[in-house]
Amino acid sequence: MPLSGWLCFFALLPAFSVRANIADGLSATPIPLLLLSFISGIIIAGAAGLWRVQHLRSRQNAQQKVIRQLLNDTRAFVAVLDQDCQLLAASSALENISERQNLCNSMYFDPVAKKKAWQDIQQVLQQHRSWQGEVWWQLRNDLLAVSLTIAQSNNTAWPAARYLLVAQDITERKRADQQQLNNLTRDPLTGLPNRIMLEEQLATNIACCTNQHPTTAILLIKFNQLLGSEPTGSGQSNASLIAEAAKGLRQAIAPQFTLGRYSSDSFAILAAPHLCALPVELPLNQLAYQILIQINQFNFTRNQHQVYASIGISRFPEDGADASALMHSAERAVHIAAKSGTSQFYFADNRLQQHAAEYLTLQTELSKSLNQDDFTVYFQPQLSISSNRVVGYEALLRWHNPKRGIMQPQSFLALAEQSGMIVALDRLVFRQCCQQVKHWLQTNQLRGRIALNISVQHFEQVNFVEFLSEALLESKLQASHFTLELDERIFQQQVANLQQRLKVLSDTGFHIVLDNFGDGISSLTSLRQLPLQGVKIARSLIHQMEQKEQQRNITASLIRLAGYLQLEVTASGIDNEMQAYLLHVMGCDKLQGNLFSKAVPASEIPALLAKESKLIKKAAS
Repeated sequence: MPLSGWLCFFALLPAFSVRANIADGLSATPIPLLLLSFISGIIIAGAAGLWRVQHLRSRQNAQQKVIRQLLNDTRAFVAVLDQDCQLLAASSALENISERQNLCNSMYFDPVAKKKAWQDIQQVLQQHRSWQGEVWWQLRNDLLAVSLTIAQSNNTAWPAARYLLVAQDITERKRADQQQLNNLTRDPLTGLPNRIMLEEQLATNIACCTNQHPTTAILLIKFNQLLGSEPTGSGQSNASLIAEAAKGLRQAIAPQFTLGRYSSDSFAILAAPHLCALPVELPLNQLAYQILIQINQFNFTRNQHQVYASIGISRFPEDGADASALMHSAERAVHIAAKSGTSQFYFADNRLQQHAAEYLTLQTELSKSLNQDDFTVYFQPQLSISSNRVVGYEALLRWHNPKRGIMQPQSFLALAEQSGMIVALDRLVFRQCCQQVKHWLQTNQLRGRIALNISVQHFEQVNFVEFLSEALLESKLQASHFTLELDERIFQQQVANLQQRLKVLSDTGFHIVLDNFGDGISSLTSLRQLPLQGVKIARSLIHQMEQKEQQRNITASLIRLAGYLQLEVTASGIDNEMQAYLLHVMGCDKLQGNLFSKAVPASEIPALLAKESKLIKKAAS
């Protein structure tokens, strides 16, 4: 009997029972009407429920069959996902390239940095139930750009389905757009930024100038003959000459500099603010010199004549207030440089141009003196007011220039940093200090530690720690005899690598001090986390401290802060009694400066120690 027949039967059952009771009279045993009605109701409801479940399943199966058929027929990328982003169903086009991977975790907003998109998309879906945009999809080994629509599903025919994804491949369109952008902003022959892009980047560099990095610059490099696109009679096309010039220039400069093609016969190099260390003429002079050396090594000619280049240099803000003005200044400078008929560079600022030849000469002399051992370490005492004793020395380098006499560090250290010779100078100082400490130990004249200034370039050397250890081993000395004064720029490295290196130095026995404390951007986190034993107050705060209340307040606060962190405080550059008195009152006990003693050769230290008590009493008064 069909289901509908059974339903009718159960519906009429109570009526039949009533009639049976009436016909049989009181002699028959009646069936309770309420119980019979209740049972029949349960049976009817159960049968109806069973029918509805079967009907719903049948409809769900039919709808799922239709959805799967649509997915098989469509050429689009369509997917149905559950709440865990697992694939329930996908179109044939998507299954062929996805291998049923987790599609949500394969979406990126940034195809290079691989910034994942799904978490941000989910936040939008919670509010609006749908999201539409463009993402990059990593499918198998292909990275596709797609226009994507995601909607939350509430289809009762498929309860497990949570998300519906529909995507369209727009990779070719993206590539075409990128190519069009490249055509507008890049030179088609070299792939370098063109003049439009260079001007925009220069404007950005100007906007990024700050008090710490106040200048930026452009170097315009013009070749003496037109490097057009026509072939030459020499057998080497102009296109290959341009490509070779671009390659050579790229090799001559660091990756941080921006290289672009300025015109048919010229290139431009942009130096960002952080690459223009003060005094700015030093790095620009060095960069121009390196470029000319590289150009002179180019192996190409045109019309039997050697190709050479001229360089014009302009800087912000002295040579122009905006990008256009700086470019015009560089053009004027390169025009003057080209008149010499040889490879030359010229500054738009005449004052810097006068110094350019001097820097090259000084650099040559510096390199020669390194080989001739013309450098000597002097020592400036560090005094303790409370104990009236010399408690250490700072090692300060002096250059005995055969032509110029004894030169102070400020006359040549910046040039040494720009030329890369600072590492050799640092190592020369440490070796000489090791020999001097060994002598003082033998003669019982060593007082405290020897403080050495460590340059950023030297600290960044891979074998920095190994060099120090080997020098100590050769001299049979302990690291505890030395203090390493580290420039604040060193503390701007990656924290993990920095902490690891500093820990090795500290475990070895070196005393580590932050130099120029208060003159930069040292954070409390760095002071607390890094293995420091002391700080050295910046000289800029000591200068005119007795006249300026703000500098006194800042200095006092820094000394208290160092005390809270249990760091030893040293103040240098003390030139008068008032400065010494103020620092002593503020709680700084370790002082250094010309008030007590200038830096002297090691041979004068015994006489200085003999006058120790007299010097300290004078300072204390």
